[in-house]
Amino acid sequence: MMAPPGELPLTALREDLRIERGAVPGDGGPAPWLVYDPLAHRYYEIDGTGLAFLRAWRAGITPAELAEAAGTALGRDVTPSEVASFRGFCESNGLVAHRGGWQGLARQVAARRHGPGAWLLHNYLFVRIPLVRPQAFLDRTLPLARRLAGRRSLIAIAMAGLLGLYLAAQQWDAFTATFLQFLTPEGMAGYLAALVAVKLLHELGHAYVATHHGCRVPSMGVAFMVLMPVLYTDTTDAWRLRDRRKRVAIDAAGVAVELAVAAIATLAWSFLPEGTPRSIAFFLATTSWVMSIAINLSPLMRFDGYYIAADLFGVSNLQPRAFALTTWALRETLFGLGDPCPEAWSPRRRAALIAYGVAVWIYRLVLFTGIAVMVYTMAFKILGLLLFAVEIGVFVIRPIYRETLFWWANRARIAPGGRARVTGAALAVMLVLVFLPFSGRVDIPAIAEPERTERLTAVAPARVESVEVEPGAAVSAGQILMRLSSPRLDHELATARIRLALVESKQDRRAADAQDRAGGLVLDGEQGVRREALQGLQRRHDELVIRAPFDGIVAEIEPDLQPGRWVGKGEELGTLVSNGRRQVRGLVAEDAMARLYAGAAGTFVPDDLTTGAIPVAVTSVSNAAVSTVEIPALASHLGGPVAVREEKGVGPVPVEAQYAVVLNRPDDELRLSGTPGVARGVVAVSGHRESIAAHALRRVVAVVVRESGF
Repeated sequence: MMAPPGELPLTALREDLRIERGAVPGDGGPAPWLVYDPLAHRYYEIDGTGLAFLRAWRAGITPAELAEAAGTALGRDVTPSEVASFRGFCESNGLVAHRGGWQGLARQVAARRHGPGAWLLHNYLFVRIPLVRPQAFLDRTLPLARRLAGRRSLIAIAMAGLLGLYLAAQQWDAFTATFLQFLTPEGMAGYLAALVAVKLLHELGHAYVATHHGCRVPSMGVAFMVLMPVLYTDTTDAWRLRDRRKRVAIDAAGVAVELAVAAIATLAWSFLPEGTPRSIAFFLATTSWVMSIAINLSPLMRFDGYYIAADLFGVSNLQPRAFALTTWALRETLFGLGDPCPEAWSPRRRAALIAYGVAVWIYRLVLFTGIAVMVYTMAFKILGLLLFAVEIGVFVIRPIYRETLFWWANRARIAPGGRARVTGAALAVMLVLVFLPFSGRVDIPAIAEPERTERLTAVAPARVESVEVEPGAAVSAGQILMRLSSPRLDHELATARIRLALVESKQDRRAADAQDRAGGLVLDGEQGVRREALQGLQRRHDELVIRAPFDGIVAEIEPDLQPGRWVGKGEELGTLVSNGRRQVRGLVAEDAMARLYAGAAGTFVPDDLTTGAIPVAVTSVSNAAVSTVEIPALASHLGGPVAVREEKGVGPVPVEAQYAVVLNRPDDELRLSGTPGVARGVVAVSGHRESIAAHALRRVVAVVVRESGF
């Protein structure tokens, strides 16, 4: 009868494995040990117990014998679970010689190999492709790199950067207004070449510093992150460095190189002529290194900033260990299972790691959701939907599902009272908040404006003779507001009068003149035309005296409108608004339309809180979404709350569907104290109540319906 797998004799360890001492952790504890696998070029960190297992490991001994030998070396009893766990670690990572020799190892590798579809599914988010083995090149050119990174060179680069900043400050307006001429083929090619060059220098910075500290760089190449190419450098050998400051130097070398390039580019910008080279220098001096710092130095992503943080805090494998600790803290907080902490941390370091784990969880939720949306929009719809489902399912839903399965599997350990009762109550409250329709409030960005507004404009090119009113003055219908004069119009009017008089003179002598008598009908027609032309010119002349078309208030007068100034035809001179009654107009987003109805009561709250809020009611809602935002005060490009994008020849187009809403006071007398102009604010309307779950479901259904056409 065959023994259980866990009781089978041990297989020999691979003879090519190496054991080295690791760096001292940040909490001052004993330094770990490193197991180096040269075939996979990978380091595994183990503690003193793991080292005792490796030293006692012999081919053919049983797990019980290994536990006894390791326990003797450690001076304590070793449990069978510890032996099974370490044995599984060695076998799963290929640290033991395979029983079937190289044929058995080949079969094991083939069994683990994925098909093309499975490989793409597991690797489309991030896959590495080695391109070069740079170690020989790095060894040959390391002396040159050391000179470039020497004290004199660094001082020269710093001085170049300071001089560049000084020269750029002298022409700051030109510097900030530099146009990146990347739309031309030459500009695009230059931009891409500069981007590749600076990223290559970034990776060479990592490689040279690693080589300087005695580490091997086996490969450099390109990695694809969500199908986007980025360069990478394999600095795995930095694990063998016991001085964490050297690790930090390797991690930060890339950003340091980009900062040096930025300093040189800032100086070069001042001496380059206008065109693509200067635009590229501007990009390298500003956008390039800012983006590099924002991305590479973030400790939440596995870029340079993550490894810098791990080495500064002395916590190897920072994210997996933080996740394990955060998961344990979550379970203990919710259910109080009493499980031991995954690792022994000081209270301060434990709190810091839990905070880091929670931050990464939140960041990953946002990041993976954003990536899912991005891959959906980048690919054609069928592939986009598939990638979206994979991204959300694998990276968002699956971790939550696994944790839920753990809770269910350990339901017997969850005590019915105490912590579990509090957790259940909190969950019940959350479900109530999600599924009960508590809120029916709809916020509508709106403006309160006079019922009637008149723009005062010049009907013809004219000279200002006098301004009869001041801004804020109350006027009555027909009252003169300002007087204009137009010598050209006066000349045309005088000419028209002379021409009309000439025609009338011909008509008067028609009885005595045979020629005029024969053209009588023509003279009658010409007289009508001349009279109409004169009347039109007279009306335009009369309109040079601008009068109030209705009772109201002068909202504004152009500040530099002084007697003697010339104004063009159609130029705005001021604004007259009706006094008293107003109307409120706003835009409501599509997702709130289901909760809005005619007659719904609300309150208009102006941005200027000194004017006071007023009650209103929904009068009408448009049946179709607006094509453009016709209320300038609400458009985002003018500081309003409605997001718009400018389209040439169309105007401000809303990013999301918006519907026009008109509101008035229930007693039909909507008045607002203060300025008589337009007042921007928000209307809070009490619409149909809707739960959070129903709102989310409706949004999802709307997106599915909108995107369902292939």
